Amino acid sequence: MFEVWFSIGYILLLVVLLFVFILWRLDSRVLAVVALIAGVALLFWWEYARPTWTQGIVSGTEVRRSDPDAKGQTYDVQLIYMRNRADAGVELQNDDSWWWFKRNSERVFNDAKTAEARQTEVIAMWYGWRSQLFSWNPNVLALRSVGNWPYWSWRTIGFYGLSLVLWIGYFYAFIWMYRRSR
Repeated sequence: MFEVWFSIGYILLLVVLLFVFILWRLDSRVLAVVALIAGVALLFWWEYARPTWTQGIVSGTEVRRSDPDAKGQTYDVQLIYMRNRADAGVELQNDDSWWWFKRNSERVFNDAKTAEARQTEVIAMWYGWRSQLFSWNPNVLALRSVGNWPYWSWRTIGFYGLSLVLWIGYFYAFIWMYRRSR
């Protein structure tokens, strides 16, 4: 039950709130409010972009036609359905992503179809949020066989390396601004 509360996102949120509280107590209220707004915005972006992985069996794949947009254009939406180890359903969308330099959505969808036919256990790396209200699904980045792959992926190492630099820069910038104001 407690593993959800000890995720990296919650720990970062608590650190940002503690940092804002310290700035507030040091009578730097404007800087504390700006640090809170910037920290929460950065945390939202970080949680959305963070690569996550799920291990399980692909239970289905589907291609749907999207609803027409304002110009009347439609496109195909590739969906991958998985059952993870806890037997919970996971719905993933498969789109190309300039953000993660992903231009191989057809190969990923082919891997999903093959894993579905063979009923083999795979690891799916994905990013994004699931929202039933807005019909958002996380975007799958890659699909691989089970192993220690997600930890040594260039996406994982690069993202967490850049995250470390980004968060240290956030705290350093606000500490620097506090010292300049004194």
